[in-house]
Amino acid sequence: MGRAIDLFVTYRFIKLLVTPFEKTPAYKMGIIDKEGYRTNKILYKQVEQDAYTVLHKLVFNIKRIFAKVPGLRTKVGTYAAALFLLKDTFKEHMDDPRVFEKEFLKYLKEKNIELDNSIVEEVTLDNGKLPKGLYKLVNDVVITSEDDNEISALIGDEVEAYEDTASSDTIMGIDVFPVIHSNTRQKIYVSSEDLEELGIGDIKWQHSKTSCKNIMMTKN
Repeated sequence: MGRAIDLFVTYRFIKLLVTPFEKTPAYKMGIIDKEGYRTNKILYKQVEQDAYTVLHKLVFNIKRIFAKVPGLRTKVGTYAAALFLLKDTFKEHMDDPRVFEKEFLKYLKEKNIELDNSIVEEVTLDNGKLPKGLYKLVNDVVITSEDDNEISALIGDEVEAYEDTASSDTIMGIDVFPVIHSNTRQKIYVSSEDLEELGIGDIKWQHSKTSCKNIMMTKN
């Protein structure tokens, strides 16, 4: 049974990956726009819900990232968090959760896209852990969930690690870490290549205010 599910999900993953947004049922039903972003349409009918499942959301996420990459060379770290979500979502239903990584690499090869394996980190890991602190996103990170909510974490948004944080997984050699998105207070997953350390002068007012309050409470 596990092997059959592997083949079925893999087939759907590849089909969604190669199908232009405008040719998907989700687009034709007005669920997504031509760039793959969710519209405000409420999905009442079962056929609409079937056209926009968790798998659709996560693959559309990867496709949107891919559309932003210029030329025929792409950074491996760009896709780490998105591929992690796919793997994490379906890991209990598949014999080989890394099938998404394998198929994505195969897809890039067929498209003659060269994968840049060099790692350029704007943060310094401490024994493999993401140090406690505030960071700024240098890439958009769109997180989707089963309840049809989408958390858009955009370039420039702040995220926080409340403690030195170990990676949740390693995708194509890139560590993926859980952090808290400051605007929504939701947990999202990022690679170290998605982050840039914030200096004191870069921290937004709400964090400075909170920090000052905490310092005052400590002194009292």
